[in-house]
Amino acid sequence: MRAMVALVFIALLAPQYASSPSSEVMVVDVKDEDLSALDGSGVIIAVADTGIDMDHSCFRNSTEEVGVPGPSHRKIILLNDTVDDWDNQGHQQFRHGTHIAGILACDAVDGAEGVSSLSNGSRLLVQDVVDSTGWVVPDNVDSLLSEASANGAVINSWSWGDNSINYTNRSHTIDEWTVENPWSLIFVAPGNNGGMMLEPSNAYNVVSVAATDSEENGSMWPSSSHGPDVNGRRGTLISAPGMGVVSAKADGNKSSMNNGTYAMTGTSMATPMAASFTALLQQKVEQEYGYTPSAPLLRAMLASSAEGIIGDGPDPIQGYGRPNLDSFSEGLFIHDSYQVEDWMSIIQSRGGTLDSMKSNPWNGSEAVGPFLSQNESWSEFFRPTPGEDVEIVMSYNARPMGQEIDDLRLILKTSDGRFAVDDKIGSSGYSQLYYSSFTTPIALNSSNETTVMIRVAAEMLEDVEWIEVEVLANSISGTGQNGTLGIDGTMLGFGIAATGVSDLIQNTGPTIVMDDGPSGGENYSNNFTINLTISDMELDGIFVETNLVNSNFSINLDECTFELVNLSKILCTIDVSRDLVPMPINREDWYFEINAVDDNSSFWTESRNSSFETEIFTIWWEAPLLEEPVVSPPVEKSDSVRDNRSLIWGVLGIVAGVVVATSVMFRSRENAISEWVLPPFREEE
Repeated sequence: MRAMVALVFIALLAPQYASSPSSEVMVVDVKDEDLSALDGSGVIIAVADTGIDMDHSCFRNSTEEVGVPGPSHRKIILLNDTVDDWDNQGHQQFRHGTHIAGILACDAVDGAEGVSSLSNGSRLLVQDVVDSTGWVVPDNVDSLLSEASANGAVINSWSWGDNSINYTNRSHTIDEWTVENPWSLIFVAPGNNGGMMLEPSNAYNVVSVAATDSEENGSMWPSSSHGPDVNGRRGTLISAPGMGVVSAKADGNKSSMNNGTYAMTGTSMATPMAASFTALLQQKVEQEYGYTPSAPLLRAMLASSAEGIIGDGPDPIQGYGRPNLDSFSEGLFIHDSYQVEDWMSIIQSRGGTLDSMKSNPWNGSEAVGPFLSQNESWSEFFRPTPGEDVEIVMSYNARPMGQEIDDLRLILKTSDGRFAVDDKIGSSGYSQLYYSSFTTPIALNSSNETTVMIRVAAEMLEDVEWIEVEVLANSISGTGQNGTLGIDGTMLGFGIAATGVSDLIQNTGPTIVMDDGPSGGENYSNNFTINLTISDMELDGIFVETNLVNSNFSINLDECTFELVNLSKILCTIDVSRDLVPMPINREDWYFEINAVDDNSSFWTESRNSSFETEIFTIWWEAPLLEEPVVSPPVEKSDSVRDNRSLIWGVLGIVAGVVVATSVMFRSRENAISEWVLPPFREEE
């Protein structure tokens, strides 16, 4: 360890009249009730600073009890007092840590107004790094990060650094740690010199936060340090209120049960403000999606939520602007390569320290991915939301200085043959759209930024049916074992946040509702009907087939086959004697089976079918009995009729006699002739 140079982020005392809470500036007019209810509950934030006045109303367990730090404490799950045990009076920048902690998690037990943190439901892991000799932050800051990770903290808030613009060993260590542990996001104050940002806020993967005033349509604080950093990168990611921020005031007494507040100004205040806002984003993902977001996803969400203060595009002074939760009121799409069920178990299985994780690289198992190797890509199709700008932000971790920065390209393609690429945002605040016949995305140079944006105006997408968002691994510099992540890995994950888009309509298949028809146990002997309503959410055409089924065979009913459009009512009538006889139909296990399939042929989905079965019923048909033949009444016969019949029978007798005589005569003649006819074969003598 070595003592830090005098802390340059001097927190300026502000007059008490400037003490309006700044947190509300970043949560303005939230329309979504779920968003307005976010308070950081369930989120643990690690803060390394001058310590904390634990008996302050913001942090103590109750109005009468300070409590012991630990998992059951209301606010402080762990207090690392290996350097010091309190925000002690007389120590360098006394009260600084308590003020920072209040911005992060104050929830006053005495109901004090004006000091409640934006993330008042979160809890703290406090690391006291100041003693009577001053700031004693270790060069190997991975020890602080390892402790935070082991206790479930993704978000770390650091309002300190050395008076140097150089990319230091500490900056390098932070980037190594974050590449190996993607669930670690460090917020760092850049300084208050009005010039180039100081270390370690110039580490590639941190969130460097510039300070603004507390007005909704405010301005940058002139003394805020900012980018570009010493490596020519944008440096500043976002801005947050840092002027006249009211928070908890330490009194140096461990048992006074105090509740004092005061205002301070500086990037030291803006940094925990941004970390507090990010706790809401972490809570949103955990509650709505069921997993803890990675640092790349949280950075992408931060940039996506931000609104410009001095312009609509990202720049080194403001970064992407000031976060506003209202940016997500109309919906948000996210994708996180690092989505896993239990991130802490993965880190601990690799040893939990920087050295152990470097020795045990992770191959991305258990995560949803994808993790891209060079020339591989991921893509997703969306519909642009009518009347809204489309904004896509992608973020990934960079390897530390000394290794090449990997080049993941963010590309947006439209259904009419145009495309936009990352960070080509003009003075209008929107990305340039190119035609594929003119150039290709890869032909356009990329920046060395690892959080990049595409923003397309709503009017440019009015006739666009769909857009495709693609992430292409244009260059991956890892030289280590193939199929692993980390400092030497050959694969890379990313986080995506998108607004102004909705999923392409995924085909759900037709809906079949029986309005009237056979019910269980009914018996039919003549005819019966089934009345159906069939609809399709996507307004597709529908083909309907109806079968009469039992356990042995099925009868396709041609009369009940239909081609429909969208919403239709159909009536199918079965006449037993006409449609079913002479099949063996007398059974008790009949039911209707209706199958409906749509004609959806969009390239992003396929046809879907639905089926419906009625309850079992009985058909019992009996053939009608044959009627006896009608017998005509006897007819009285007259004498003339009898005489005529006698005459007829006499004539017939004479004719028959002639026929017989003639037959005998010809048979005799035939015999006489046949005596001279040789047989067909002769025998040899």
